[in-house]
Amino acid sequence: MNLKDILHSLTVGILCNLMLLPACSACSDESPVTEQNPYLNVETTNVNFEEASSEKEITVNCNTTWTYTTQGDDTSWLHLSQDNQSLLISVDENEDKNVRQASIVITASSLQETIEVAQLGWGKAILLSPASASLAAVGGTISLEVTTNVDYEALIPETCEWITPSTDTRSTDSHPVVTTSLTFNVLPNESDAERKDTITLQDTDATADTEPVKFAVTQSGLGEYEALDPDEIADDILVEISSGEASSFQSGEGIENSFDGDKSTIYHSNWTNSGDDYFPITLTYYFNEGSDMDYFVYYPRESGTNGLFKEVDIEVMSNANTRNVNEWKFVMTHDFGGSSSAARVEFPESQIGVSAVRFTIKSGAGDGQGFASCAEMEFYKKNPAGFDYTTLFTDPSCSELKPGITENDIVECSYSFFKNIAWYMYHDKYESEFRIADYSAYPHPDLQATSNKTSPYSLLDNPTGISVSAGEVLVVMADLQGQSVSLRVQNLDEPGGDGFGGSEYPLADGVNKLDIEEKGLAYVMYHTPDYESAPEIRIHFANGTVNGYYDSQNPDHEGRWKELLDGATDKYFDVVGQYAHLTFPTTRFRNHTSDLKALIDAYDQIVYHEQALMGLEKYGKMFANRMYFNVIYTSYMYATSYHTAYNDETLPELCDESLLTTSSCWGPAHEVGHCNQTRPGLKWLGMTEVTNNIMSQYIQTSVFGQNSRLQTEDMGSTESPNRYSKAWNGIIVAEIAHNAHDDVFCKLVPFWQLELYFGKVLGRTPMQQDDKGGFYPDVYEYVRTHDDLSSAGEQQLEFVYNASVAAGMNLLDFFGKWGFLTPIDQEMDDYGTGQFTVTQTQIDALKERVEALGLPQPEVALEYITDNNWETFKNKASVVKGTATRNDDQLTMKDWQNVIVYEVRENDANGQLIGASDGMLTPSTTATFTVPGGWKDNYKVYAVSFDNQRTEVIF
Repeated sequence: MNLKDILHSLTVGILCNLMLLPACSACSDESPVTEQNPYLNVETTNVNFEEASSEKEITVNCNTTWTYTTQGDDTSWLHLSQDNQSLLISVDENEDKNVRQASIVITASSLQETIEVAQLGWGKAILLSPASASLAAVGGTISLEVTTNVDYEALIPETCEWITPSTDTRSTDSHPVVTTSLTFNVLPNESDAERKDTITLQDTDATADTEPVKFAVTQSGLGEYEALDPDEIADDILVEISSGEASSFQSGEGIENSFDGDKSTIYHSNWTNSGDDYFPITLTYYFNEGSDMDYFVYYPRESGTNGLFKEVDIEVMSNANTRNVNEWKFVMTHDFGGSSSAARVEFPESQIGVSAVRFTIKSGAGDGQGFASCAEMEFYKKNPAGFDYTTLFTDPSCSELKPGITENDIVECSYSFFKNIAWYMYHDKYESEFRIADYSAYPHPDLQATSNKTSPYSLLDNPTGISVSAGEVLVVMADLQGQSVSLRVQNLDEPGGDGFGGSEYPLADGVNKLDIEEKGLAYVMYHTPDYESAPEIRIHFANGTVNGYYDSQNPDHEGRWKELLDGATDKYFDVVGQYAHLTFPTTRFRNHTSDLKALIDAYDQIVYHEQALMGLEKYGKMFANRMYFNVIYTSYMYATSYHTAYNDETLPELCDESLLTTSSCWGPAHEVGHCNQTRPGLKWLGMTEVTNNIMSQYIQTSVFGQNSRLQTEDMGSTESPNRYSKAWNGIIVAEIAHNAHDDVFCKLVPFWQLELYFGKVLGRTPMQQDDKGGFYPDVYEYVRTHDDLSSAGEQQLEFVYNASVAAGMNLLDFFGKWGFLTPIDQEMDDYGTGQFTVTQTQIDALKERVEALGLPQPEVALEYITDNNWETFKNKASVVKGTATRNDDQLTMKDWQNVIVYEVRENDANGQLIGASDGMLTPSTTATFTVPGGWKDNYKVYAVSFDNQRTEVIF
């Protein structure tokens, strides 16, 4: 792993001025790996034994450590042993007359399952497994295991016409101790009502004292759809890899890690990738002679991006030729596109007699030339016993019945899982909303992140509204139109952490049977560069739980947000807008949101207006993906690749649309601003927590019409009551380099002043221009369309040039006062240390470039524009004198009008600047502040006008 991979594995939390309205951020490329929730299922909950000693093996499906205990009066006859995913139950011979019983309790974490065990004695008895049966409305077959030492008969009540035997219901074995199987057919139930009846098993000897046993049968009515057990669906056949070899690998990350069954371990090529012959890299997997296969699945690494496959040639060594000898054959080239999604790749035709498969990796993701990496590689042969969808349905998604299908056609289907679906469809009772849906393609967000020079937006633009459980076997039918698609399951329920990410499952046309590792909400991962012309795909979730989601852009959801939210079953709920996507706890929406549409509209405004200020609408570069907002249970708020994250404790405000559009907008605007930082031209060293707040200020003031943080947050200082005054005194008066100041909000001031003047005063802002252009749209476009400079100092100086071009004005004086043109050579810590250097030689060269543009200089005191006084600039209003008093070093001016700032200077209007302040937080007829360092007799105070005229204040 190289240094970048190591750094990418860290999640960095940034706390910004926690005493104020918080604005926290993290700039990490990775999310932490989450621990899976446990699941536990047992093959059966009833196990019966004959009188003799014997043993039975029971499958235990569990993803964590499990233990067992026995319960009963005397369990010395019962012996248990554990072997990974199975429990071996053995019993001694029962020499007593009566049936003996015990319970086995299996425990995994907080989960428990109980298996009831019974063994016949030498006395007469009948034991059943299972103890009862429940069937769906479509009916089916009941299989019943009878362990007994008597001749018995099974009696169905004469009044019951819906249960019929399919085997002999009388025992015929002449030996008294035997285990036999009975089967019964249950006819479809076309009523909405549930029905029940009982099958009685009794001794054929009417004089015997054998206790009859009742077997209860319950059949659902044709009410709400429930999926049947998918165990009958045939799994494709995994072709075992016997060994492998790689032409390049890092010690400890060899090819064996890619077929060890553990996705947390990876194969990785050598970390040193500078050589001219680094690529291609070959990975060869060997199999037992004569293996057949139809497709393979590539699982990329679970975290990090180094080595994600791009272009790969695939060859097969096979003896399927006329000479019947093993030889290499080129099969295909596949471009994985550097995607982090699992990919199922079908061979063009079935590969027969395969002994090896070779991947020649021509390119991969990562620094320099890139790398090659793989979490798991699996090869499969399709199971010929799979369900043929054409028997009942029109297409591979099984979303519609074929024309002319009859009830009898459905009943005769031997696959009860699909028969059940078809039965409900036939009777117009199938729950299709969210279970069956069409999905559009999106570009992978990395593509536009690269061209727009930002962080990537969301990967999860296709929520399904389906919730799944850990250990569940999820059946997904798909009509993928030849596209590469996968399903992601994300579990945000991560105490003390961030659950963003999840597990991915590649999909194929037709029936997909997925073993779900972790509970969560499901999302369709359908990304392609040709997203605008790519076809819609249809996906059908036959099971899983419908949780639903709300999409403000979906006409079918119009006016239904409350209905959909009330119907949610999962802990989390997706809310989707045009530009934003929220996944927050369901209870947060229910408890704090008065109007879900208004809420998502507000988030849409935040995302849209930030993109507009970046010039993405003006220049036709709007993100096709949404911005993703998810809950976390760690840190406060942060932004990183593919998502922004918000602590659950912040959500009472962030889910309240009335607060989000007023006092609480800063946090989300700040985090989205991080993602939108256009780099490096607007995010050089020292600017991580600065230029993102251009967006926060814009959303807070221009979009939602709230007071400015820079203007109204009280600094608790009589010299500098707000951030403007603090910045003037800390940078302009102090004559220090801009980047040397330690307050990110003071460093923000000149950036925001440019929007105040060129945007609000001159109208060159997306909110005032019909074409959504303006000063900052042009500044951002310049960064996107020009080559990146190598050093932070050069990037800062280029911003001065860029801003002057966008303004159509020579801004050297403005940036000079703000310290952009002050030499500096200083180490800075900005999520990692670096050297920030600007030399006088570089400054002189920049000045020559700007002067060569021949642009006019601003005729205003641009460095003094604020949120309070920008209208004075717009109206070009002259200063109107008022009164003034001085109490030692405290100055108070009353009833002065149109003053943009008060300066304290030595001797006269051209003297040394001692201090500057507007003396107020919000507009007022009184301005008051103290003189930095105390009053001196040679100091004078001047009221400065918008056009840089100075009027002396007389005390």
